[in-house]
Amino acid sequence: MSQTAIARRYAQALISAEGGDSPAVRSAYGELLDIYRAEPALRTAMMSPRIATAEKERVVRRLMPDAPPVLQSFLRLVLERRREAEIEAIYEEYCRMADARSGEAEAVVETAVDLGGDDLERMRAALERRFGQKLRLSHKLNPALLGGVRVRVGDRLLDDTVAARMRRVRRMLLSESELGGQA
Repeated sequence: MSQTAIARRYAQALISAEGGDSPAVRSAYGELLDIYRAEPALRTAMMSPRIATAEKERVVRRLMPDAPPVLQSFLRLVLERRREAEIEAIYEEYCRMADARSGEAEAVVETAVDLGGDDLERMRAALERRFGQKLRLSHKLNPALLGGVRVRVGDRLLDDTVAARMRRVRRMLLSESELGGQA
């Protein structure tokens, strides 16, 4: 079975469990992954077959003592089944499923300059109208963009950066010059 299929199965199990689709579960799981990604030693230990499952469970409990019981039980199951390598993929699938259930989506907005809260709220409203769904907006600074905005909502990309505009103008000019030379 592929890693994606495994992640999908486990994510479905978590989201279907009583209380498994709550914002508290999503938040706690996300916080655990933030720590997991930030600490290479933790990742190495969790992936090691030499470390007993019981010890890994103790580490997870210490990292998230206030996590919802359904998430703690779920993570215990993941560790018992030796699916540590899929913890991140399971979370990604879980988030996609939760978003689909709620009609929400994650939107990542990239700009070259920092946007204030009012600007982000106006952008959220415009993007929600354009994409036809409620969005959770996150903002990333990317000075390499020079100007404009790039928005990713799921697998959709809205690229209105200066570089993208220049590419569109270039393509248009090239296509016109090709047409003009044949007339």
